[in-house]
Amino acid sequence: MEAHEFPDILVAILYHSKLEGDFLRMLKSLSNVGPQNHIILLFIDNYSKDGAHELCKSWVEEHKDRYKGIIHVRARGNPVRLRNVAFKIGYEIGVKYLSFIESDVIVDENFIIREYELLEEYHKKGRNVISVSAVRYSPYENLDFIERCVTKWLKKRRMKDVEVFEGEAFNSGNCIIDLTKAFDVGYFDEDIVFIEDLDWGRRAVKKGFICLFDGRVQLLHMKKYSVRDLRKYFFRGALSEAKLFLKNGLMTAALRRVGYWCGLLLSAFIIGFTPIPFLILLGIGYGAYAWRTIGLGRLLLYPILMPVNVAKSVALGLAILYWLFRGDYSTEKVTVLDSEDWEIEYIK
Repeated sequence: MEAHEFPDILVAILYHSKLEGDFLRMLKSLSNVGPQNHIILLFIDNYSKDGAHELCKSWVEEHKDRYKGIIHVRARGNPVRLRNVAFKIGYEIGVKYLSFIESDVIVDENFIIREYELLEEYHKKGRNVISVSAVRYSPYENLDFIERCVTKWLKKRRMKDVEVFEGEAFNSGNCIIDLTKAFDVGYFDEDIVFIEDLDWGRRAVKKGFICLFDGRVQLLHMKKYSVRDLRKYFFRGALSEAKLFLKNGLMTAALRRVGYWCGLLLSAFIIGFTPIPFLILLGIGYGAYAWRTIGLGRLLLYPILMPVNVAKSVALGLAILYWLFRGDYSTEKVTVLDSEDWEIEYIK
């Protein structure tokens, strides 16, 4: 594609720390991403305190002449709110396309060009595409124990995405979005953290847009996972997931999950009176996992995941009750429209 045919695009990078060197590795890979004369970089610092801000400023100073523009912002709030800041800046400066690049991902140098070309290819076919996402992968050694077991034994996790396919969401960490269409979908819901892309993507699909995934572009995700990360679920993840289910009409799936695992827990308490309910539910669970897994996973994955699934289902059930009691789960929380409490430190 000729350079003059490529539109200006706002590329947003959110960061909060050096991530033990991963942020620097991402910046080094970003240096090769083109076409730089059509890219406006937007760095949003969540008031980092470990020198990441100074690191980014130094990188900007070294590379600023390569790009159409660079904006460096400091803003408070969760990552979802920072994504909304990027949306608002994109609307204000008038670019048609917005891309997010995660701060701990090694970016392919042709990532943006490939995703834009795919977007245009589908537009020419008359398909109403709103986003194209690259597929991220994490090295096996970076996964926690539970994710390693799931990746090793679950059939679905072993399938490699190598083609273009449609989804009900998009990857907010590595994507390109058509801002002229995004305005119809709205901003991200700041109540839904970790899975804000699932909520936004489903809202987009409901409005008739298409979210594409390009499995031919797979980006290295450097994040190292720990079982301790599961604690985040019980603080915000359950509330996020419950609101997503309620807003998007997915309560059947939610109640099926909550009903099974909470039922298994309750049946365990009455084993002294009768073991039959527990044995029936145990058999159903083992059968379902045996069908979905391979090798030793048919025997081990169910008991390994059982404690986590029970705990998460209890939390999800309580979170659903919380939102039903509040009653405002059908609306999006967007604070970025009410204030401009972020500071633009640098603009070129």
